[in-house]
Amino acid sequence: MTYSLYLAHINDTHSHFEPSLVHFSQQINKQEVKFDAYCGGYAAIETAVTKQQQQAQKENIPSLFLHAGDSFQGSLYFSRFKSRANEHLLNLLTPDAMTIGNHEFDLGNTPIAKFIEHVSFPVLAGNMDLSQEDQSKEAPLRPLKNLLRYDNEQGIAQYLIKPLANKQLAIVGITIDQMAKIGCPDPDCLFVNAIETTKATVEHLKTQGIDHIIILSHLGHQGDIELAEQVDDISLIVGGHSHTLSGDFSDIGIDSTGTAQQFVNQCLILHAGKHAETIGLHKLSFDENGKVIEQQGGVQFLLSAAWQENTEQPPLDAQQRAAIEDTVQNSPLFLHVNEDQYINQVINSQYRPAIAKMRSNIITELEAPLQHSRLPTPELPQGSEIAPLVSAAFFHSASQSMSIDFALHNAGGVRVSLKSGPLSEADICGRLLPFEIHIVSYDILGKDLRLALEGAIDNATNNGIVGTGDGSYPYCHNLRFTYQSELPKGKRLSTLEIKRGNSWQDIENKKQYRGVSSAYTIAGKEGYDAILNATNHIEHPISMSDSFMAFAQSNKITSS
Repeated sequence: MTYSLYLAHINDTHSHFEPSLVHFSQQINKQEVKFDAYCGGYAAIETAVTKQQQQAQKENIPSLFLHAGDSFQGSLYFSRFKSRANEHLLNLLTPDAMTIGNHEFDLGNTPIAKFIEHVSFPVLAGNMDLSQEDQSKEAPLRPLKNLLRYDNEQGIAQYLIKPLANKQLAIVGITIDQMAKIGCPDPDCLFVNAIETTKATVEHLKTQGIDHIIILSHLGHQGDIELAEQVDDISLIVGGHSHTLSGDFSDIGIDSTGTAQQFVNQCLILHAGKHAETIGLHKLSFDENGKVIEQQGGVQFLLSAAWQENTEQPPLDAQQRAAIEDTVQNSPLFLHVNEDQYINQVINSQYRPAIAKMRSNIITELEAPLQHSRLPTPELPQGSEIAPLVSAAFFHSASQSMSIDFALHNAGGVRVSLKSGPLSEADICGRLLPFEIHIVSYDILGKDLRLALEGAIDNATNNGIVGTGDGSYPYCHNLRFTYQSELPKGKRLSTLEIKRGNSWQDIENKKQYRGVSSAYTIAGKEGYDAILNATNHIEHPISMSDSFMAFAQSNKITSS
């Protein structure tokens, strides 16, 4: 007997409730021709899922709609409304389950706890261990009935059961076990090994006679491959985190995994891109043992409006327009939908007016462009022109309530260069500093500050280690240093000075200094390990973007 299931899935939507402009290209007469289209958005997703569910009902086949995590962050809607718009609009989409991504923890546990409390669907994080959680804090996660977490008594993930003809289908949510290194969960929120938890849970399910097992994962595509390789008997992994597109999208100029379906150890792995631009829509058939034996459908870009010419190239001729039109209308990589009018009405009436106001709120005028480079370059020997200004903004905000010695920010927290001219609230919150993370002040010994800076640069430049990327490179206010890569580890900052009035003084190893950084940096990630020795943390009631806006309104913004 075979078992059929209609599956819809999305991931890494990052608060992109409206369609996003996507750049495509195709080869026409051996020439690459670009074209653009607005794709996706929650109103388009609702229409696509509803149509699939109606087809499933007509065929008397069960259906599932899954979200593989990272609903938070990424757009002006999150900057303005935090989790409130997400919980409202996801409740309207009514997924059957969602797993928790790393960005759900960017502001600590309270926002995700309130989100879970207010949504009407199960939220799965089967390797999240809450056995040590403080139940007296503002919003503990453990009491939430719709959160399926790690079961400490059995050593397995709590799981969701759905009917599948005369069988049962289990859905297990698994998220990144190194969450503390890339997110900002509370210290009492722990994550156990993803592979070991999955293996124990699958073995338990098999003893219960459950063979059809879906892992709803936020491990990234490579993490899902490793999971499938090391854990037998998984039917299907529906994943997120790496923004991977399952399928071959090369015909429209989009990078992807290059395979319409990918089986690893007889487990099918599916990912659906990012930013609600795309959706995975599949009809799957399983055998009695839970293996996927047939897949119909795939991941598609959602189109609810006409494509348009790319303005960075010459106007298209008639033949090129006809070729693109044929592709857009007939390629299985596109799905044409009419947007759901109710969701559009909710966005237009309850959320979009505030976003429009942010776009019209001019914070300052830039007399000249400001360049952002994560690392120093020959053109920018001092590195980013913007990141030191962001540090200055942190210093300015924290100094309103206490004495601060220096500010420090990582290069990856700044996202774009800035053109000259008007700089709006939307530019700052949506483009420059899109991660809604608060600033935190702390006391740190000179020796630990020295090691934190050196570690961050080592990480950014892969000096003696395989780093996590150049986003860790430090930019400061009231600090300056000289880094010599050839010196022994622990001694690579040949100078480290702090500004006192109009003069610079050497940092003393045994002296304590008061600094301010983002909550992300002080979590000790990406080489900043020594900053974990800091004490007396105070979280200031202002985000990075709000801090920069306040600074820009009261100071002339120019590069130093």
